[in-house]
This record gives sequence, C-alpha cells and structure tokens, in this order.
Amino acid sequence: MLNPIFSLCVYITEVVIAHIFFSEIFESRRSIIGRTICGFGLAIIGSSINLIFLNNSTLNGIATFAITVTLAFLCFHAKLTQCLFYSAILAVINMSIEVTVVFVGAAISDSSFMDYNNNFTLLIFQAVTSKLLFLVVSLIIAKIVCPPDSHSRIPIDFLIYPLTVVICLVIFWYICSQPGISYTQQLLLAIASVCLFISAILLFVTYSNQIEKDNESLNMKSELIRLQTEQSYYQILDQQNQQLMLYAHDAKKHLAAIQSLNDDPQISNYVSQLTEQLADYTRNCHSGNKLLDVIIQKYIVDCEMRRIHFDYDVKVCNLSQIKDIDLVAILGNLLDNAVTAAEHSSEKTITLNTARRNAYSVIIISNSCDIPPKQSGNKLLSTKSDAKSHGFGLKSVAKTVHKYQGDYDWEYNAEKKSFTITVMIAESPMPK
Repeated sequence: MLNPIFSLCVYITEVVIAHIFFSEIFESRRSIIGRTICGFGLAIIGSSINLIFLNNSTLNGIATFAITVTLAFLCFHAKLTQCLFYSAILAVINMSIEVTVVFVGAAISDSSFMDYNNNFTLLIFQAVTSKLLFLVVSLIIAKIVCPPDSHSRIPIDFLIYPLTVVICLVIFWYICSQPGISYTQQLLLAIASVCLFISAILLFVTYSNQIEKDNESLNMKSELIRLQTEQSYYQILDQQNQQLMLYAHDAKKHLAAIQSLNDDPQISNYVSQLTEQLADYTRNCHSGNKLLDVIIQKYIVDCEMRRIHFDYDVKVCNLSQIKDIDLVAILGNLLDNAVTAAEHSSEKTITLNTARRNAYSVIIISNSCDIPPKQSGNKLLSTKSDAKSHGFGLKSVAKTVHKYQGDYDWEYNAEKKSFTITVMIAESPMPK
C-alpha cells in the first residue's frame, strides 16, 4: 500500500517546483505565507486523491494538472488561459519524466517495470530523480518563455548542481543493484539521495527569495536617491520662483510709474495688459509651508502643459510637521500617479485638499480615471508593462506614512470614473 507520508511529500515537491516555475515568469499575487498555505492545502488534496484511488495514474495526472492550475491562478498574476497552458506543459513533462525514470530505473536495477511498488528504496530513488529532473526541465522552460524585458531570478548556471545530484543518484542506484548490498545500506543511500534532493530545492527557494529581497532593497535605494534629487530640484525651483516673483513685483511698480506718466490710451492699455500678465507670475500658493507651495506650483505648471484642471486647498493644514524629503515622497508619488491617470482620462481633473481630523493631518487627492486600477485585495498594482521593476512609488508612500504613525486608503468610483486616495498622518509624533 502507498505510504501516506511519501505521497504527501511527492505532492508537496510538485507544488514547490510549480511555484518556482511560475515565480520565474509571473508576479506573485499573495504573500509568501499565503502562497505556502495555499500550496500545502493543494498538496494535501492531491495526496488524498492519490491514496483514495490507490495511486491511479490517470487520476494522478488529472489531479496534478488541476492543482497546478489552481496554484498559478490563486497565487500569481496570470490569466486563466496562461495557467491552463503552462500547467498542461508541466503535467506532460512531469508524467513523461516519471515514465522515463521508472524505465531507466528498472534497467539499472535489472528489475521489472512495476517493481517500484514493492521496493521502497527503489521507489525513493525513482521519485527523487524524477522530481529533480522535473525541476531542471521546468527552469529551462521558464528561461525560454520568460519575457525578454524581465529579469529571471535564478541564473542558468545553478542548473549544474541538480544535474550533478542526478548523476550521484544514478551512481547510488547502481550501487544498490549490486549483489551483497544489504537493505540497511540501500536505505542509507536512499536517505542520502533525499537529503541531496532537499538541498537542491532549498538552494533554489532560498536563492530566489534572497534575490527578490535584494531587488526590492535596490529599488528602494533608487527611490530614495530619486527623492533626494527631487528635493534638490524643488529647492532650486523655489529660488527661481523667488527671483521671478521679485522681478515681477519690481516690474509692476515700474509699469505703474510709466502708466501714471502716460497720457496715450493705447500705451495705457498695453501697459495694463503687461501688468495682468506679470500678475500671473506673482500668484502662488501661500500655505505657510515653503516646500508645499513649491510642490503645488510645480504641478500647477505641469497640469497646465498637459491641459489638466488642477484645483487645491491647503490653507487649513499645511503639513508642516512632515520633513521635506518625506513630503516629497508622499505628494510627489501620489501626484505623479494622479497626473498620469488624469492625462489619459476624458475629464482631466485633479484635486488636492488637506484637512485636520482629530489629531491627524489628512491629505485627499482625487483625479479622473477612466480605467479601474489594478489591485490585489486592497493593494494597488503597477499598470506598467514591467510590473516587477515598478510599483515602488506607493511602497515608498506606505513606508513614509508609517513613520508618522499614519495610514492610507483608496477608492474608485466606477460611475464617476474617479480615483481618490486618502492619507492620514499623525500631527504630534515626529518620525524616527
């Protein structure tokens, strides 16, 4: 009778390999804990079907296919057609490798094709070898189908290790098939093969997770550098605005003096027009927070160039408790996203409002948005083609807001085609 623990381990292994495959070509939909729970539950279901129907090959193949499709659809951002297509490929490869390994194993051990049902050590050798080869082939396929503009986590050089382990397993098979080898010695070699297999799986899983963390850390550092550059840009922009306002202020006085000395109506009318134009340069946001004023002025100009109506009201709350670089991180990223969405909408509107509610400063940014945002649960996702390399703007916002014991929420109104994000920041505590 099939060992329940062995059956569960086989299905867990297949789920892990499928997870490694899909993580190479798709972005994760859930956290590592959510993916682990989902994968373990699917492995239990597959193992139960295997035990109930007494290791029926046809049902095992169908169950493996269904489990792989479910794992891909629930845990990764993949279309159903993609899940079905890649799961079918994995199922065919898995079954083909299993049959080939059983055939080769029978030849090496000089036994019948179905002897693995009665020989536990042979069963372990064949299972470990087939799953290791399944991992290698899956990774090769992932490298082939991976989009050219994406970065694969696992280098091709890493395939040398599992292939070396396969060679070691074949040698173990040959040793076990020799006369005079006791069952205990065969079992020890089988345990050694399992340990080698586990080490190969752990190598890929650990390396993949480490690369994911390193990429995220690198992107966050790049985001910090970008924010520091933007902060310097706003400082330069503030100096330029101050000089321009001084010039406009002095020029208006000169024009007023010219107009008082002039008696020609045409010249008087011309001077009045110049004065009105200069008044545009002296209009500015006066919230009491210099950086906030500069940021708003920058987006006023940006929206005018893109023909976006930008309205703001920041008189009640000027966000003075937020450090400059943090204010750039919050408003810069949120307004950049708002401008991008509004520019591609029909209404082309953005509103920025600040208020005080209890002990919190509240930032409310609304923009027209014809296309609903991509999301996973309550998490917003990047709409750019290479999502793995983007989407760090909101992560930067979330990290910065958390420093001020705050939070943010968003909603999309499909009827009005508007997107609104609300940020709450504690006024009293200072960032660490």
